[in-house]
Order: sequence, then C-alpha cells, then structure tokens
Amino acid sequence: MNADRKTLTSRAAPMLLVCACALAAACSQAPSRPDLGGRCDASALGWAVGKPLDEAAGRKLFKQSGAGLWRVVAPDNTFSNDQRDDRLNVRVDAANVVTGVDCG
Repeated sequence: MNADRKTLTSRAAPMLLVCACALAAACSQAPSRPDLGGRCDASALGWAVGKPLDEAAGRKLFKQSGAGLWRVVAPDNTFSNDQRDDRLNVRVDAANVVTGVDCG
C-alpha cells in the first residue's frame, strides 16, 4: 500500500508543477492589446452614473470610451486588480445602476 502511494505521488508531482505554473501565468498582469482598441478615456462618461446598465447603455459606454475591453464591477463580483490602459470598468450597485465609470 505504501509503495502505491509513493508511485502515485511521484506521478502527480510533475502534473502539480505544470498546474501551478499555468496558474501563476494566468494571474500575471496581462499586457495591453492594441489590436482590441485604443486607450480608454472615461472623462465624458459621467452621463451614465445613476442610470441602469442595460445592453444599449453598455454598448454606448464602450464605444464612447475608446476602450478595447470592458468589465462590469458589481458588489458581489470578484475581479483582478491588474491595471490596463485599454479597459473600461463600469461599476454598478446591487440593482444594476451605474455608480461609477473609470479606466484601468
């Protein structure tokens, strides 16, 4: 029985190392993707604060920001703290009303 455990552990160790490396790479900061769009500019997006975030508002925010990526940040979401010049963050409350718009 002990020999079986030792064999299983020696077989699993390389796989665990590969998984750990893949996880570390996935958690690293992603570079900007110029092919997705330009720099994000949220300076003219204050009109959305206080309004519900629906599909039309989301599309308008994304287009006006010039961002290549966007994400909705809700109170119950978990998200990475990496900073990206090409990403728009739309912050909403529990009722899906926009509370803030910023880039990063």
